[in-house]
Amino acid sequence: MSALKNVQIKTSYQIKHFIEQTSFCILYTGIDLESSKLVNLSIYKSSKIARDDIGDDGNLKELDFLKFAIEGFPKLLSFGDFTHNLEKYRYIATEFVSGESVMDRMKRVGSLGEFDAIRVGLKISEIAHNLHSRDQAVLLNGLSLDNILFDMSDELESIKLRNLINVRHFDEAFKYKYLDGLNLAHLAPEVFNDVFTPKTDLYNIAALTYQMVCGVLPYHDSESQDLKAPKDLNSYLEKRNQPLNFSEVFEPHLKKVLQKALHYDADQRFNTLDEFAKFLNREKLLSAPKSTAPKKTYIKRGNGFIDIAGMQSLKNQLRSEVLDVLKRPEHFKKYGVTIPNGMLLYGPPGCGKSFIAEKFCEEASFNFFMIKPSDLSSIYISGGEEKIGQLFSEAAVNSPTVICFDEVDAIMPKRSDDTNQSISARVNEFLAQINKCADRGIFVIATTNKPSLIDEAMLRTGRLEIKIYVSPPDLKAREELFELYLKNRHCEVGIDFRALAELTPNIVASDVEFIVNKASHKAAIQDVRISITILTDVIKNFTPSINKSIIDSYEKEHQIFSQSEATNSKNSSIGFKRN
Repeated sequence: MSALKNVQIKTSYQIKHFIEQTSFCILYTGIDLESSKLVNLSIYKSSKIARDDIGDDGNLKELDFLKFAIEGFPKLLSFGDFTHNLEKYRYIATEFVSGESVMDRMKRVGSLGEFDAIRVGLKISEIAHNLHSRDQAVLLNGLSLDNILFDMSDELESIKLRNLINVRHFDEAFKYKYLDGLNLAHLAPEVFNDVFTPKTDLYNIAALTYQMVCGVLPYHDSESQDLKAPKDLNSYLEKRNQPLNFSEVFEPHLKKVLQKALHYDADQRFNTLDEFAKFLNREKLLSAPKSTAPKKTYIKRGNGFIDIAGMQSLKNQLRSEVLDVLKRPEHFKKYGVTIPNGMLLYGPPGCGKSFIAEKFCEEASFNFFMIKPSDLSSIYISGGEEKIGQLFSEAAVNSPTVICFDEVDAIMPKRSDDTNQSISARVNEFLAQINKCADRGIFVIATTNKPSLIDEAMLRTGRLEIKIYVSPPDLKAREELFELYLKNRHCEVGIDFRALAELTPNIVASDVEFIVNKASHKAAIQDVRISITILTDVIKNFTPSINKSIIDSYEKEHQIFSQSEATNSKNSSIGFKRN
């Protein structure tokens, strides 16, 4: 069949490049002669097609599934038959996806790592779960990493499955011939006794997830890795009934999930692929969270945005673009609006980023978890990521919840080749958790003074995609801050807040609080009311936390950071005007 290269199929297609071959089908890329566009071609030699491969309508059974335009399956273009050198063939033409298979990616870069492996596993689980939920349930039946193709954008929503010759309905009979060309490590043990249920696909996907993380299949050894022949089944299945060994690359939760999903006894696995996906994505934990979870604060009531001086544009945007969407998710889903997973607040220190996060939760009446870098420290290598997993799990239980990661650059710094293992694991765990956390009733806020030090993967669409620069307060805001901090204190009547604001250029919110507290202390010692004179004396002897040079450097960094962001991100510069 390899001799078919450059063969023309009637007036429709020209066969070009070889992709993959099975016992009775070979995959090529081809050219649509009418449009000159690339296509994928599945070529079947008629003499090798078994009766079981033909449906009641006389067509190849692969067409039964392609015709329904199932998510994840390539789009069907056309099908038919042709003759070449007196040999008859059947063909199926499908859309061409510009990308590479997961196996080819692993050959190029090595194992995918835990985070990307879980992402792929979740997407395939979603596709398979939808197949299982059809009126006539469908089984993927021995999916391999060669069959999973993602396009050059690396967006997993674009994943396609190719070579669907083994896809069947559950109620069809399967024989050993369907194992031809498949690695037995992909298949659940019961398959070899012709038992097929949704849990056989579950086992298959779990095995592929294992392979993506560590680079080899479960129960890998020199004898079994390339096992194809039925005569070797007895010894091989005996090994499969033993506990599976996990390398050190598997973090504890993932190890537990895969152990259950790859259990020899199907009754001991997860009940459905949907359940498996929820545990894989840490929406559920197999064991109760330990007492090592980070410190948290619950806040459900408060004054909300009323306590924030100035920043009216910020408050308006948070209400319209974030709060309204989070509080009415079903309404916005009807319009196709994506519920955000997270937001980044960045800017100079002392400008109230953490305070804004807290007031955001009060405004929403959401639970609030404030996480500092020290909350995630651990003497154990995997301690940090375990705490993150526990945190998100508890947040989901107490949803709706906002998790604020304060000084996120220290918690999730940029990864590099020399980044220590514990930091990389912590970042990977965060990335795994934040994906689709909106579906779990969780919203993430991260604050930083150094946005350039944050790992870039955190800032992509679907994660901390809303980015807001919180600048130092302008004149009006400083006036409101003095009024806010002096409210309900033992003050003289008629203090000129505007005059105080004019005396304090280039200061931040925390500076105003310090000045007011210092003046209050002086007045208490003198046993007098807080006066404009006392406040002025404090200001004259006060050195601001930041000066104009520092502010300018932050403004410049903000411009660079904004320009470096993808054009589809929500990158806002909101806060106070400079004057």
